[in-house]
Amino acid sequence: MSNCKQTPQDFIRNAFSPQIAVICSTQAEKCCEKNNLSFVELLQPFCRLNHDINCKDHNGTVTTIKNLKLTFLNVNHRPPQTINARKLLNLAVSESCKFKNEAICIGNYKLEIPESTPWFEEWRETFLQVQYPSDHEYTKHFLSCILVVSSTDPNPAETMIQLAQNLNQMQNNTPGKLPKWFSSNILKYYVIIHDAIDGDINIATDAYESIKSSYGSVNSFLLRMNSRPPGNGGSTEHVADPWTKFIHSNIKFSVESSTTSENIFELAEEANEIKSSSSDSQNYHPLSPEHDGLSMNNKISDKEDITSKQNGSKVHGLCLGAEDLENIKNFLLDFTKNCLVPYIEKQMQVLNDHVSNKKGVSRSLFSATKRWFNPNKPGSSSMSNNLVYASDSPELHVRKLGDLCFMFEKYSSAFQAYHLAKRDFHTDQAWLYYAGALEMAALSAFMANEANRKTHDYLEESIVTYLNTCKLPQFATRATLLGTECLKSKLLFGEAALQLIRMTSEESDLRSALLLEQASYCFLKSKMVRKYAFHMVLAGHRFSKAAQRKHSLRSYKQAYQIFEDNGWNLACDHIHYTIGRQANNLNCFDEAVDSFSKLLLGESKQTPQQQVTFLKEYLTILDNKTKHSSDGLLPSLPLPNLDISHLKVLLEPPLPLKTPGRVPAMGINFTDVTDQSTEQKLIKLEEMLLQEAQGSLPILFKPMVTLFNDKKLLMNTPNAIVNEPIQISVQIVNQLQIVLNLRNVYLLWSFKNDEQDISNENVLENNIDRYIKTHVTNLVVLEISSKVDVILMLTPLTVGDLTIIGLCYTLSTGNNPTENISIKGKQSINLKGKTQNEGNNIERPLKIKVVPPAPCLQVTFSEINSDVLCDEMQKVTVNFQNMGSVPLHKIYLASTMPQMVSNCEFYNNEDPAHDFSDIDTTQMREKLARKNHITYVPLPDGVLNSGQATSIAIWLKAPSLKGPYSIHLLIYYENVNSKSIPRYRLVRQSWHLSVSESINVSITPTESGNSASVEELSIGVKTTNLNKTHNSVLTEISLTNIGLLSRNWMFLGNIVTPQNIILHSQEAAHMLLRTRRRIKDKSEYSSIALKHEKTSIDNQLAYLAFAKKTEQRTINIFDETEFDNFEENKHGIILIQWRAVIKDAKNKRDARGQSYVPIKFVKPKKHPWLFDYAMTELPISLEDSDKRDKQYQIEKLKSQVTYNVIFPALVNHSFDTCQLCSVPVKLLIHSLVDEVLLVTVKILNSSSPVTPVRNPIFLPKASRHFRWLGSATIIRLVNPLSSETVNLTVAVNGPGAFDLGANIEVTCSKLNEPKLSSLQSCQIHSTLIVTNGNS
Repeated sequence: MSNCKQTPQDFIRNAFSPQIAVICSTQAEKCCEKNNLSFVELLQPFCRLNHDINCKDHNGTVTTIKNLKLTFLNVNHRPPQTINARKLLNLAVSESCKFKNEAICIGNYKLEIPESTPWFEEWRETFLQVQYPSDHEYTKHFLSCILVVSSTDPNPAETMIQLAQNLNQMQNNTPGKLPKWFSSNILKYYVIIHDAIDGDINIATDAYESIKSSYGSVNSFLLRMNSRPPGNGGSTEHVADPWTKFIHSNIKFSVESSTTSENIFELAEEANEIKSSSSDSQNYHPLSPEHDGLSMNNKISDKEDITSKQNGSKVHGLCLGAEDLENIKNFLLDFTKNCLVPYIEKQMQVLNDHVSNKKGVSRSLFSATKRWFNPNKPGSSSMSNNLVYASDSPELHVRKLGDLCFMFEKYSSAFQAYHLAKRDFHTDQAWLYYAGALEMAALSAFMANEANRKTHDYLEESIVTYLNTCKLPQFATRATLLGTECLKSKLLFGEAALQLIRMTSEESDLRSALLLEQASYCFLKSKMVRKYAFHMVLAGHRFSKAAQRKHSLRSYKQAYQIFEDNGWNLACDHIHYTIGRQANNLNCFDEAVDSFSKLLLGESKQTPQQQVTFLKEYLTILDNKTKHSSDGLLPSLPLPNLDISHLKVLLEPPLPLKTPGRVPAMGINFTDVTDQSTEQKLIKLEEMLLQEAQGSLPILFKPMVTLFNDKKLLMNTPNAIVNEPIQISVQIVNQLQIVLNLRNVYLLWSFKNDEQDISNENVLENNIDRYIKTHVTNLVVLEISSKVDVILMLTPLTVGDLTIIGLCYTLSTGNNPTENISIKGKQSINLKGKTQNEGNNIERPLKIKVVPPAPCLQVTFSEINSDVLCDEMQKVTVNFQNMGSVPLHKIYLASTMPQMVSNCEFYNNEDPAHDFSDIDTTQMREKLARKNHITYVPLPDGVLNSGQATSIAIWLKAPSLKGPYSIHLLIYYENVNSKSIPRYRLVRQSWHLSVSESINVSITPTESGNSASVEELSIGVKTTNLNKTHNSVLTEISLTNIGLLSRNWMFLGNIVTPQNIILHSQEAAHMLLRTRRRIKDKSEYSSIALKHEKTSIDNQLAYLAFAKKTEQRTINIFDETEFDNFEENKHGIILIQWRAVIKDAKNKRDARGQSYVPIKFVKPKKHPWLFDYAMTELPISLEDSDKRDKQYQIEKLKSQVTYNVIFPALVNHSFDTCQLCSVPVKLLIHSLVDEVLLVTVKILNSSSPVTPVRNPIFLPKASRHFRWLGSATIIRLVNPLSSETVNLTVAVNGPGAFDLGANIEVTCSKLNEPKLSSLQSCQIHSTLIVTNGNS
């Protein structure tokens, strides 16, 4: 998990490896240059010894050092100056960008982070190399110096002497000058290089012997090299080049020898702390998107050569063979084992003796006084940093002893020395020395595996002292780098993170970025993922300010893994914005576009101004990507959003142009919202039409679909017709708070047939308009947070397979041409959903099959008023025209409300009434339903050719009740070619009516007592205008005609009614009509005109057609109760035809209509079961039910006929002349049933007992004392619904008023059941008045 390649122990050892100086003669360097190397570079791969080295300390303890590393530097080596150090540190980070990710899981997070951080390790190594050596520590001082001459020198011995003199001169320089030496008596080692190519072995041997005799054999070495001649084309003995990685990481700078210790700290600080040269003192918050943070005022040129790197194409060690390499290894081993280690052991002993001899003795009165009076707190003395010890002071001897022990891995002894030194330095208030001793004491304890809480506190105090008291952040940084490795090895990640964060500052962006990144990894190892992400964002921000774009990009991407989908919208926006900018600057255009696109998706929390900025940045970067791309493909745009769930495809012919007075059929369009019940009705109509036209249904009936939604498109492939438009509705959603302008919007498609496979996405394609015509929408404006349904269109011109790829448009930021940024791009259209059977997720493109041309019926209607009155009738002319290139036939009309539509003008519906005896069979029921709903439209010659037209007229009648209504009409027609696809097509039309009240008609039928032979009725009619007086729309209704449709009655000519009846709001008119019984096989129409005006034949046919619909029993497939609840009206229907004038504030119109009311004058008592009982009052006894049923049947039998008597109302008779007055009387009997009756009339005289047949409340006041003459019983056969006359004679013996109905009984029985007779309950109120003629 982002671990360093080195262990903490290895890192600390390498940081404090022994320093060895090297001084070479010119000829010696030339020998090495044959291998493209310097002498120091030649030794680099072999500086880490492969042999164990034994070293004995001052206590006599022998320590085995494994893999001891030595650091060889040219004696003239100088740390770099400020600007060069800055460039070195930046390059160390920028050139180490390669890494390998690993996947880890922490809680619910799945993260990908680098396995290691090589850039941090390179920066850390470089940071340690660019440090200036300080006088308060000796780990960076030279312990020894190797003097190197060549056998090719004119006089190697003299040259060696000259080098030794130069070395002595360097040692005797003013203190503080570079280089710095561990002691005045350093170890000197003398080496003679023998060049096997140019040198003479004899000279080399003689020179070696001379030097060995002068300086001793232990301190001398003859190094043989260059045994391979240059230009050797043979195979090399060592294939790998071990010097490359060392040369590239080696830093070589030379400075003037006058560099003094006064500027060492200043230079070191400047080398490690990159000062901000910006004059702007404002501190930007890392999460502020207003701060781009992508540029640096002092940009570093990566091309500037700041190191002593050789040309990468050069090969090193061309003249070195395997033996030469072994000689080098032996040389280093000999130097270390036989010379350096004995010297170090001796130095340890000497230093230990110095320390032991002076232990406990105060160095001065000043230091002794400070022991008693100092406050013992760092920073309490302003002069603490100016304290300088003499080179032979006991405190420095202790420090030197500790450094030697530490460098040669005697950590326990080193800890004791550092612990002793830090007390002395603390007493002397030498805070720099004190901090250094604390730092090394803590590291010694760690390396000795004796670290504890106290030693960790040493390190903490060391950092604080460096930072706050000494004001030397470079040493605090070094202590932090070393200390955090110790803490992490002890799993103290939280404390390590705090130390790293403390060292961040505004002074050095690069250092702060690296330390923040390491702190974030510490938090991650502590499973504190949100702190990890937050500090990684901070690190990315500081990397950005340090112009480390790749690392900034990587850091933000790592942090986004935590912030993603957690609701941190503003933080995510900042991350996306920065990733996009950094990726764009690094020419990673795909990643930049992807990041900026995420800023524009979803409901952004940014301000509108910020959203505009994001959009402009996105379009700019996308345009940049397009310019650098050579594929020629349109870029994918992230906005606006396409809501595929609202995708619709309409395959309907184009609507005709509107003409005055004509309305095209509504058909199907995107804006209509058809409820599920209406859709099911239309599907049922289509099924009925198909069966009617083709004679039978297919095995599996599938309704024709021309409007496809996303679910239908997923499971079906629509069929489009050549030369007919394909309309696609796409819902475009703008979730931003800014206005978006889409220009030149059109569909992208690909088309394939037997000849071509083309697409309009490829701009290089030619002649694409020959196959598909693409319609372009010039401008679509998306307002803030809005949704717009955009309808786009294609017209196929040939047969083939069409695939809709997506949507193409030009997205622009505004309407100002000077500031407008626009880019042309696309969005893909793919259908997504689940399979019906298995429920698997599927995704596929939108495909459409283009089929050959088909007939296209264009239907127009005359305009009608949608605001109508109850029972208002309107005539609609329908025009059919074949706009296709193929003839058609079999046009049928079907309606969901057949009772409201009449085809009386072109279809004679005079079929005999059906007896409905076989109505229970499904086949017959469907046949009768089709007869009711479907009408065939006659065509000239039975075919409508291309371009031909025909017209018909239909009538629409508004319902009798007010409210909203919809009349749906479905028009069916077929292709003449029965094998064509599609075989048939449909046209839809809907009328949505708002029905208002018109008139109310009520009638009161009364039996007429004045008919002499045939039964007559007197009908009182009351007509009321229901229009409200306060209504904004006023209706004035004129009654024009009264009709009677009946097979049992007809109007008589006389009528009692006013002429020219005009009803205003709430006015009513009364009329009295007379009808006479007339028995016919079918209903006949009779009428009485109320207004002297001519009614056209068309209107009269419509009136009569709608009237007949009310008396016919039909099957409405959508209302089964209409058939089941139909009650045949035996007496007929009164029809009131009217004309209305409708006025409002602006308009005035005329309307015609016909209202009807059935004649019902005989109201037999209801069956007891038909009374409206409450649930608690229902009969619970079967016996009670039987009694009620019998009672109902008895009452029904008593009402089979009615009768009345006809006689002169007043008779004047002279009783003086004749005492008996006889008066002729006619008894008129009317049948009320549909069967032959056997009627028996009994006349009773007053002397006989009279059976009461009437309710007592009808007892007459007239006299009953009269006598009937003739037969007492008369029997007649009365035909159904007919009348019969019985002639009677009554005799009275005096004047008076006589009740003739009192002594008559009428009984009825069926012809086949004469014994089962019933006394009729008809009541007669007939009074004969006889006066005396002499009175």
